[in-house]
Amino acid sequence: MQINSILIAEDDPHIRRVSEIALRRSGFEVAAVADGAEALQLLEDRLFDLVVLDGMMPKLDGLEACRQIKGNPRTAHVPVIMLSARTQATDEAAGLAAGACAYIRKPFNALELGDRIREICGATA
Repeated sequence: MQINSILIAEDDPHIRRVSEIALRRSGFEVAAVADGAEALQLLEDRLFDLVVLDGMMPKLDGLEACRQIKGNPRTAHVPVIMLSARTQATDEAAGLAAGACAYIRKPFNALELGDRIREICGATA
């Protein structure tokens, strides 16, 4: 699968910025927003090849944003990766049940995020 553009929804400004920089350095085009509601709004205007959602965000958390992405026929095909500080097996199961193709636990190595995305999606940038 060809992954060129990635949308990141992350409420922590530091994690959002570091992830954005790391993914750009890995060759991806990246847009970053602060919560799930902003992600859904941006997806109305533009499709991305992949969405990375933080599990816990204000306004609309990652689980509900993922459900809405997967429930929309226009965006249902877009892979979603959950990125969360919730580390219980039940949290991961909830993310996958919501439609995510993978669940990455925080803390994570931002420098390896592009490699993880390629590994998960079998992607090339």
